[in-house]
Amino acid sequence: MYLINNDPYTTPIDPILPDSPRPACPILLEAKIALEKANDLHKALRHLSRSSRRCLTCPENSACPSIRYFNHAVDLAVQQLTRQWGLDQD
Repeated sequence: MYLINNDPYTTPIDPILPDSPRPACPILLEAKIALEKANDLHKALRHLSRSSRRCLTCPENSACPSIRYFNHAVDLAVQQLTRQWGLDQD
């Protein structure tokens, strides 16, 4: 797989995908699955965000333990991914 200008952040010119007839890098299938799951997670979180707008009119909004729990859990998960992938480094 060749990278444009040897920059790891650019898209490969001709990536070999797991479903192609040519032999592929062994991690590509896992990467494809992870990206599909990330897309599903993105959709689910977007749906949750839209659904949580109903909380604004709920009389229990200011003291709701459920919404605080989920907000905290999502925040921790994002922080952990950020650290694990080195995205917090300049």
